[in-house]
Amino acid sequence: MKASSRLKQLIPNNRFARSVSVLVGGTAGAQLLAVLSAPILTRLYSPESFGMLAVFVSIVSLFSVVAGLKYELAIPLPEDERDAAALTILSLILIFAVAVISALCLYWWGDTLAEAMETPDLAGYLWLVPIAIVFTGMYKLFTYWAVRLKEFPIIAKTKIRQQVVTIAAQVSMFNMGGLGLLVGNVVGTGMGVLTLSTKVFGRKSWDRQPVRRVGYVSKRYRKFPIFSTWGGFLNTAGAQLPPLLFASTFGAGYAGFYALAHRLIAMPMGLVGQAVGQVFLSDAPAQYRSGELHSTLNQAHKILIKCILPPTAILILFGPSLFSVIFGEEWKVSGEVASWLSLWMLMTFTTSPLSSVFMVAEKQHLGMLMQAVLLVARVFGIGIGVIYDDFILAVVWFSIFNVLGYIIYQIVSFKVVGISWYVPLKNYVPAFILLFILNGLGQIFDIGASKVMFVAVVLFSAVYYIALTKELRPS
Repeated sequence: MKASSRLKQLIPNNRFARSVSVLVGGTAGAQLLAVLSAPILTRLYSPESFGMLAVFVSIVSLFSVVAGLKYELAIPLPEDERDAAALTILSLILIFAVAVISALCLYWWGDTLAEAMETPDLAGYLWLVPIAIVFTGMYKLFTYWAVRLKEFPIIAKTKIRQQVVTIAAQVSMFNMGGLGLLVGNVVGTGMGVLTLSTKVFGRKSWDRQPVRRVGYVSKRYRKFPIFSTWGGFLNTAGAQLPPLLFASTFGAGYAGFYALAHRLIAMPMGLVGQAVGQVFLSDAPAQYRSGELHSTLNQAHKILIKCILPPTAILILFGPSLFSVIFGEEWKVSGEVASWLSLWMLMTFTTSPLSSVFMVAEKQHLGMLMQAVLLVARVFGIGIGVIYDDFILAVVWFSIFNVLGYIIYQIVSFKVVGISWYVPLKNYVPAFILLFILNGLGQIFDIGASKVMFVAVVLFSAVYYIALTKELRPS
């Protein structure tokens, strides 16, 4: 079977694929609800309110990624369920400890932090942060229990229920201003905890005094806090620092513009990328041992580039106009941000699904180093815009340095499986030439303002995907 054909088989035909499809279906449903609700929320809340939410989520995420010290990742691994229960106890202790630490830090420095982020109203709502950390940590914890028990349908249902509760809370509390967005976010996560926890507690393993195994499992799985925690922190920091930097430098409103653009771009990317990544990972270990992974990696890379080209082109050409129509004229700046973030979307879409190469090759230290490279590149790019006190310039350089960072990332990942450094660059050349030409034509002829051209591009994209599907269909 061709390497590329294996990557295209996303249609469920075995238990693994069916499980993946259930999870992807739940994620797709939740993301569809989020997309459909966005035009409503952007008319109920101001960019400043969305900026405050972005800062809040960033703070919670940076604390949450170290809460539990990644011991929750080990829950599916032990053969004895009592050890899984012991890991749960250990993780809960660590989650609450981090929440307490965050509460103390915010009690002492919360006002200073809110002022530095140009979100003074957030100071009065920072008491929600420890609650959100606990809910987020427990949600991840119980999700891994569901994975252990192969309760994939309940994970999918939980994602949808979370989104419904979040949207309902945010819409109903719009008269509270930014607080409504924060409470909706926290309540939605809490709903996920409540739903998933029913599958954990009450099992017989809890009657076997798992607390006595806490010391053992903390040593047995010590590599998770040593390696996974810091790799995860770098990854999260790279994703969450931009809204913090935009808020502190340009104000909460600009952080809101970035947050909306990033949120909508990341949703479909995460959905499709996750599915491709799962299929890639299913065969990667065996192919790495047999020396065939280089072919699969290169073919997958080419396919991902082809898949992401149409939405990237549409955002480059029509981003500002689309955001103005869908979300209101006030959000046109988000459309400009989305146009430039489309380059970041292209790069991360073609990199993230294949990032398991480092794990398969047991080169996790290189994966961590690449996360550090991406973090530095993003901060440096934003820094240029800060120097010139220009938000759009900051986004432009942020995107450019993201491209450079991901190119380095891919050169290293390709090198790990024995592929020359110039191969990923060669794969990108046709795509970047096409996007450069389209951007030039769009600027000269003002294509973004033409409804006829938008319809034409969408129809052409549909035909393109039909042709691509036929090309990728296994023979």
